[in-house]
Amino acid sequence: MLLLHALLCYTEPVDIAFGHSNMDLDCLGSLILVKKLFPDHILVRSRIIHPAAYSVYNLYEDYFNCIYPKDLEKEKIDHIIIVDTSSADRVKEYFNWIRNSDPKIIIYDHHPQENCDIHGAELLGKNWGSNTSYLGKLVMERGITLGSEEATIALTGIYADTGRFIYESVCREDLEVAAWLLDMGGSLKLVKSFLETIREEDQIEIFNQLLLLVQKKLIRGHEILVSYLEIGENVPGLAPVVEKIMDIENPDAYFAIFFVRKTRTILVIARSQRKKINLHALLSVYGGGGHQLASSLMLRDQEGPKFYENFMEYLRRSLIYATRAKDIMTRKVFSINENSTIMNASIFMEEVNHTGIPVLNNEGILTGFIGLKDIMKARRVSAMNAPVRAYMKKNVVSSPPDVTMREVERIFYKHHIGHLPIVEAGALTGIVTRWDFLQYKKQREDLAGEPFDSAE
Repeated sequence: MLLLHALLCYTEPVDIAFGHSNMDLDCLGSLILVKKLFPDHILVRSRIIHPAAYSVYNLYEDYFNCIYPKDLEKEKIDHIIIVDTSSADRVKEYFNWIRNSDPKIIIYDHHPQENCDIHGAELLGKNWGSNTSYLGKLVMERGITLGSEEATIALTGIYADTGRFIYESVCREDLEVAAWLLDMGGSLKLVKSFLETIREEDQIEIFNQLLLLVQKKLIRGHEILVSYLEIGENVPGLAPVVEKIMDIENPDAYFAIFFVRKTRTILVIARSQRKKINLHALLSVYGGGGHQLASSLMLRDQEGPKFYENFMEYLRRSLIYATRAKDIMTRKVFSINENSTIMNASIFMEEVNHTGIPVLNNEGILTGFIGLKDIMKARRVSAMNAPVRAYMKKNVVSSPPDVTMREVERIFYKHHIGHLPIVEAGALTGIVTRWDFLQYKKQREDLAGEPFDSAE
């Protein structure tokens, strides 16, 4: 630190780099790579470090060699690099101390679709799972070598922001950069220890309380987990507790609402697994913010129960409807009449390359379903000229068009079927096959509208 203060000579302009307030692991990973990419930039730390990231910063403080925002008061700033945010509100603690300067600002953020409100800034980035990954790719391309400790810091940031590579936002580049960091000497053993963030007694107590309090609610087709807990005073490290509950319950999204009685403060910590549930957009209405899949909110001078009631009503009004069967179903459905022969059904299924098709009566009403196993049963007893109705499955599992994809998955699992006819007012309007469902599961944006082509 003494060296840095010597560098701040109050005469020559300086270049600085910082991330958002309440710096998290991805922010730290990004900054350690900025230090390699731009060695002339001085890192500035937030006054607040996220509890999940504090141990990493504490152990590797000498590698960051940061100054505080207040150290900028008498400096003339030439260039600023901002990482992991493009929101002016999340970096105001730094700009409050920057005086008599008109710096060039470059932002490296992995949420470029979000509106940047930092005046005059150049926004760079890719919509990858981790911001550290984007900067890591730049380090790779420039042939810069990292030490093992720097690689471990960066690797921790990637693992944290990608949910250990299971979040929908993960892309190939996240994996590529992580593999390179391992080659640079990054330690998975240390990464694992840094991500085990529920250690304190207060955290464990809150965790146990939330397990008993959480409620699952179906809101506009989404399975939403909500909890309301009153606590005497603020407890550090609530976000890792919420994330652990999220892992256990596996909802589409979780809104954990805490009311701190001592300060009459509302804390909302939210996590989502669906891009349709845009937490940043939802909480920004209250002045909160964060990312699309992870966001938080703090409000002072509130009444806890009243806020909870109003917030739940807000969710019911504001959530976008979940993807439903009608959004992804195959609309061109091949079917066969129940009076047709098994032979005709076999030939037709081979022509359309399907393993099973719905069966309709003369009025077009769904009466059954015939698959390859049913045809093989007829073939074994030389009954290929028998009518389809004699061998079809008569107790057909079907669903209305508005059934959600979570329910479709449950139906597939419960009934061991691979085709789900979609029926409206007695008429067959579409079908959801295993192929359709798997293609939906693979979609990153989780958006409704465009039906997939069935391969079954």
